[in-house]
Amino acid sequence: MSAPVFFVTGTDTDAGKTFVSALLTMRWRAQYWKPIQTGIEDDCGDTATVKKMCETHGYSSEYAAPKFELMKPLCPLEAMEYEPHIDVKLSDFEVPDLYNPERPLIVEGAGGVCVPITKKLETTVDLMKFFINSTKRTFKIVLVARSGLGTLNHTLMTIEHLKLVGLQNFVLGCVLSGKKNEGNSRILRRFGVKILAEIDHCETKNDVQRALAQIPNLEALF
Repeated sequence: MSAPVFFVTGTDTDAGKTFVSALLTMRWRAQYWKPIQTGIEDDCGDTATVKKMCETHGYSSEYAAPKFELMKPLCPLEAMEYEPHIDVKLSDFEVPDLYNPERPLIVEGAGGVCVPITKKLETTVDLMKFFINSTKRTFKIVLVARSGLGTLNHTLMTIEHLKLVGLQNFVLGCVLSGKKNEGNSRILRRFGVKILAEIDHCETKNDVQRALAQIPNLEALF
């Protein structure tokens, strides 16, 4: 049986999506792919970041190169304005051949669910739907949200949007990133949000190991 595909998306910029993607890659013994990368003019990119973090903590995996890499640190639609020869289309994407279907795949999206990624104004949600329709593997969405002030509005709006576009049954749950806030996590649960883990800031290897321990294993989720 093929292992699931987990699409990691965030509630806003710097919510901790790449860090959480690295944790999921390690915890679930998964492989990693970032389909669209922006901002490479002044950054090594998320694939290199995830790979370095995994290797630092003794985990070796497979990492496919992004299908598209754009220079400016902007949403893909705006970044393409600086590189008009690049034209992202949903039909350009497919799970890379190097992946073993018996191992989970972490797919890190570009920004949040409403970020425009094509010149046709298709968004991350449209990319999710494309993957759902083009893969026979189980597809689940992992939402990464800030733990602190503002997260209630951002998280509930994101989940409501996923419901409106018919993706509510694909949402696995939410990972809260940052200093733990019992009030926010309690209220989100009251709204029916499934909290997969609450990941505090990590500065040491021991911190990362504690964070990994917070993430449930796959057998507990399926």
